[in-house]
Amino acid sequence: MSLKLINKEWLEDNDCFGCGHLNEHGLKIAVFRDSEDETRLLGRLDAKTHMTGFPGMMHGGVIYTALDCLSSWVPTIFLAEIRAAWVLRSATIKYLRPVLGTKLIDLSAKIEASVPAWQAVSVQAEARNAAGKLLVSGRFKMVPLSLDRFKNVAGLDELPLNWQRLLGETQA
Repeated sequence: MSLKLINKEWLEDNDCFGCGHLNEHGLKIAVFRDSEDETRLLGRLDAKTHMTGFPGMMHGGVIYTALDCLSSWVPTIFLAEIRAAWVLRSATIKYLRPVLGTKLIDLSAKIEASVPAWQAVSVQAEARNAAGKLLVSGRFKMVPLSLDRFKNVAGLDELPLNWQRLLGETQA
C-alpha cells in the first residue's frame, strides 16, 4: 500500500529543513494521514549516520526538529479553514530511550483538545522505534499567524508560490 505524502501533495517544491524533500541537507520526514485515527498525522524519519550525536545514537535535536515539523502540519491540515501559518511558541519534550543506529523512526502527532479559532493549540507528538517502543514524547504549542503577520515576522514581501497555495493566499 502506498501512502500519500501530505508534505509532497500539499506543498510542492518543499525545501523545509524538516519535511522538505528538496532540501538536500534536511531530514526529509514523510508526513501522512493515519488510516486508523483520522485526527492524527503520522511521520517517518529515516535516520542517517550524519544525524549522530553520541556514538551510535541519533542527536536529540534531530528528533525534536522532526516532531516540531510534524506538529506544525497537524493544525495546518486539521484546522485548514483558519488559513494560518502555524508556528512553534513553546515545547516540552521527554527523551525516554536513545534512538540507536540508523533506523526508521515512526512519528505521530495530534491536537490534544479543541480550541476556538485563532487560538494556540497543544499538539501531542511522539517518536517510536520499529518495535513500537516509545522513545520521545512531547507537547508542542503551535500558534496561528495570519498570512500578513507571518510575512511580517519572516521579513517577506510575499510568500513563495507553493506556500501561497498551501495557505490559500492564491488560487494559482
